[in-house]
Amino acid sequence: MGRRYDFSINSWNSNTCNSQVNEGLNFNNAVNQKIKEQNLWTRDVDSFYREKGGDRCVRSACNGNKKALFIGINYKGTSAELKGCINDVKNVSELFCRRFGFQNCLYLTDEQQDPDKKPTYNNILEGMKWLVQGAKSGDSLFFHYSGHGGTAKDTDGDEVDGFDETILPLDFQKSGQIVDDVIYEHLVTPLPQGCRLTAIFDSCHSGTVLDLPYTYQCDGQVEVIENDVRKEVFKKAFSIVGSLISGDQAKIASSLLSLFDGSIDFGKLSGGSGGGAAANQNAIKRRKHDADVIQFSGCRDNQTSADAKINNEATGAMSYAMVTLLSQNRDYTYTELLTSIRQIMKEKKFSQIPQLSTSHPMNMNEKFFM
Repeated sequence: MGRRYDFSINSWNSNTCNSQVNEGLNFNNAVNQKIKEQNLWTRDVDSFYREKGGDRCVRSACNGNKKALFIGINYKGTSAELKGCINDVKNVSELFCRRFGFQNCLYLTDEQQDPDKKPTYNNILEGMKWLVQGAKSGDSLFFHYSGHGGTAKDTDGDEVDGFDETILPLDFQKSGQIVDDVIYEHLVTPLPQGCRLTAIFDSCHSGTVLDLPYTYQCDGQVEVIENDVRKEVFKKAFSIVGSLISGDQAKIASSLLSLFDGSIDFGKLSGGSGGGAAANQNAIKRRKHDADVIQFSGCRDNQTSADAKINNEATGAMSYAMVTLLSQNRDYTYTELLTSIRQIMKEKKFSQIPQLSTSHPMNMNEKFFM
């Protein structure tokens, strides 16, 4: 069983890596004293949904146009070679096209002969543009990625741990990794209200690769984690530091004002009573979006995803679980689907914990549909 990890990280000098991470430790530690990593609700999902105004979010009826982008990269002939990613594309696309009616599809795999269909950095971004182009309310879009995932040093100050989550195109050693900010800008930002995007990332470190504000856990009871505002604090703080360094007085004033523009709930940051129903909706406005975006990921940000062999076929563990469940002649709620995916992982003795994230408060008792 292999791991879909970032080979570029393995080539780093560990001392250099530690130095890079330690650069911001003092700042990190100072802020961490006042900021809780997450606000965690263990109430039932219905209460959370009502408290967060979930019924005001516009869902897609998924009765409009349907488009899908499938990306599978085996990195054949390289030191980063995987075995199951192209199989994942074949299995997932066959099922989703048959069950959910996706016919307008684009496939990027490294077995393609057409150079425009190779999953290179540029072709992946062009594929993302194609997927969202012309999207409107009622449409249903599907994105499936199977390949290496990793992390890269954050360059804009919006990652608390100092690293962006990434996916690795076929030519990553030449063109670099595709970071989560770029993925968000290409897949989520252009979408209109009422358009559905369902995304599956079968890759390592993929838990928050779309940077969506809500992550749901289903271990016996339903827990909901509302991603906190530390990224926004760090982003604005780094903006202030950059302005001070440059000496630009106008930017300094603008940056300082942005820190106190009301988009951050400082009561919540200081560990006050800002949890539960009292949580400020504006505190997560950074990645909230009017589109109906749902992401399934193969693991948490700090975990790897398995490149496995199951029933004599090379496959990604997440893709295998999704196909196994949705091939059955039954409907699942989102809670049932996530719980069942995790159960398959446990039965197959995979340590990864698949995640479900959304752009809006989700009624997890709704039926999964596309």
